[in-house]
Amino acid sequence: MEKSKQRFGSRFFKNFSAELEHDGLGLTALIMLVTLFVIIFVGQFFVPSNIGTMSDILNADLPPLTGGHILGTTDSGADFILTLIASAKNSLIIGVGVATLITAISIFFGMIIGYFGGWADWLAMRIIDFWLIMPLIMILAIIFSTSKGMGIWSLILILSLISWPANVRLVRTLTLSEVNRDYVQASKISGTPWYKIIFSGILPNISSTIISDYSLTLAGSIGIETGLTFLGFGLKHGTSSLGSMLQVLNGSASTIYARWWLWVPVTIILIVLTFGFVVLGQVCRRALDQRQTMK
Repeated sequence: MEKSKQRFGSRFFKNFSAELEHDGLGLTALIMLVTLFVIIFVGQFFVPSNIGTMSDILNADLPPLTGGHILGTTDSGADFILTLIASAKNSLIIGVGVATLITAISIFFGMIIGYFGGWADWLAMRIIDFWLIMPLIMILAIIFSTSKGMGIWSLILILSLISWPANVRLVRTLTLSEVNRDYVQASKISGTPWYKIIFSGILPNISSTIISDYSLTLAGSIGIETGLTFLGFGLKHGTSSLGSMLQVLNGSASTIYARWWLWVPVTIILIVLTFGFVVLGQVCRRALDQRQTMK
């Protein structure tokens, strides 16, 4: 089993490297993400623990290259770059947390209802259809407005519980496409337990699409958190995030032009994260694809 896992791992990285050699966009996305992750990781050692609640009126709203601050300070007097690093880290944690939890839910429930079918599948699909037509953004706004903001982990849980249906339906559809194949029927006849058929047989064959969906969910989760926090919902006051940094755009229109340094770097970070995850997700999908592996 260990040798099989090693062969799979080495084969995946070999295919992944081969894909990057022929995909300049993917290589660019990888370099951008790695650079951003290194900056965030190293920068954490210089970020004050109270940066989200800092209040230094004398050093508030300093322009770039003033008082030793390369990009100036925020309206609370905190260094803008350090605030940006803390915000990017929190938004990244939320995105990864939501995407991981949703993917775990979709793999478990989507594969089970797709494998067994019957009345459980019918009931699950009716619930999912009803859930998908609900105005989820309005529901989120109501939840967050009544709670006056949430912590990072509470937000991850709420976004995951709200956003799972589409992913479950995708995994269920993928499982249905595999259930009637010869290898599944042969496993059933030989008496292989259903959970081994699902997680050892079917899951590896649909993993490429799940990886691609994970990357899209990750990018989308960061965007949802940013949008909600920008609108005044989402994270509680004092918790730095990319959405809270973009709230400066709620001021006068002159802020967009006269104080560009307050929103342009934040926008660049958002573009790098969403672009990087989506593109690398497609590269991983091709590397995992069985047809690609056989080449």
